[in-house]
Amino acid sequence: MTQTGLPQFDGLPISVVERETGIPKDLLRMWERRYGFPEPARDAQGDRVYPREQVDKLRAVRRLMDQGFRPGKIIHLSAEELSRLFEARRPREAAPAVCARLESLLKGQEGHAIRDELQCQLHSQGLRSFVCDFLPPANQLVGELWARGQIEIHEEHLYTEQVTRILRETLAVLTIPQGHPKVMLTTCAGEQHVLGLLMAEALFRLSACEVLAFGADLPLTDIAQAAHKHRVDVLALSFSQAYDGAPPDTLTALRRLLPPQVELWVGGAGVQGMRPSPAGHWQILRNLHDIEPLLQDWRQRHLD
Repeated sequence: MTQTGLPQFDGLPISVVERETGIPKDLLRMWERRYGFPEPARDAQGDRVYPREQVDKLRAVRRLMDQGFRPGKIIHLSAEELSRLFEARRPREAAPAVCARLESLLKGQEGHAIRDELQCQLHSQGLRSFVCDFLPPANQLVGELWARGQIEIHEEHLYTEQVTRILRETLAVLTIPQGHPKVMLTTCAGEQHVLGLLMAEALFRLSACEVLAFGADLPLTDIAQAAHKHRVDVLALSFSQAYDGAPPDTLTALRRLLPPQVELWVGGAGVQGMRPSPAGHWQILRNLHDIEPLLQDWRQRHLD
């Protein structure tokens, strides 16, 4: 008991849980209300404190979200069930040499060295292969290192920031003639992840599309207004697993706001388990390699 007469609880404050799991505070509170988990206790000041076993489970939920699972489908599973599900869905690993170098650099928090390694991969493979073949397994590797507790969340963020900077700098000097289709790239309100957008932008630009990149976190009405004002041919959206809404509902609402001639293409981990639109209202990109066939199909229908 404390001097106030309230019981003393051992646990971690919400700021530490956010840092350790990468799950924002607002999302933790929303899950508590919606799903009944996590179940924090309260300290003497009435602030939330989270038992270590709940934090460990949150880390397991987060790594499965990175594999394409939605939180509502897995949050009620036990720690053992989450572990088995993760092992069953473990994706292909990156090349061993790349694994070893990235892990060493991340643990050493060597920002310049991480950048040098990424630049080396970019220059040796070229932009298309760097985006399609190197970054997906590298991103997965970094997520797994964090999930296993081998790197901290700030080290994961260091890697993401370096990748983001390199892609932005590369795209800024990319000189390829722009043509059709005109593609608008963004994310919906509440979706703040931009790495997937940058990777998609690189491939659209390499395929000689005119790309209008609006960044992240736009309300649906603003997305529709921009698509109409700029007379875009394709609206491409990215959904991560951190997106709080239901992508099918969001896309249905957005489709009603868009001009009928604007095609809606969606990708990202948040839509990988989603079924195709029965009425053809949108196209789902299962991976980055889907972009080129969709572009070829669009050009055959509109330009030939």
